[in-house]
Amino acid sequence: MMKIEEAFEIVLPDIKMIVTSHLIGGSEIYRIEFSDGRPPLNVTEANGYRPFWTSVPQGRQIEAEFFGKKIAEHLKNK
Repeated sequence: MMKIEEAFEIVLPDIKMIVTSHLIGGSEIYRIEFSDGRPPLNVTEANGYRPFWTSVPQGRQIEAEFFGKKIAEHLKNK
């Protein structure tokens, strides 16, 4: 696992996230650590009929879609 970018913070009204990006098997994976104590979440943007965010491993899809969009907004506005 190779870190490819410096960590960044995303602050929402009720939670703060520390996000790091990593290159694993040619895919960019974002690891999210949460201020509220929930387990870290790994997400990646997948290409299907339309691009979408998914958790790695699968199982936390609702969180992956919500927090993945927040990562995309942050990167776009960087």
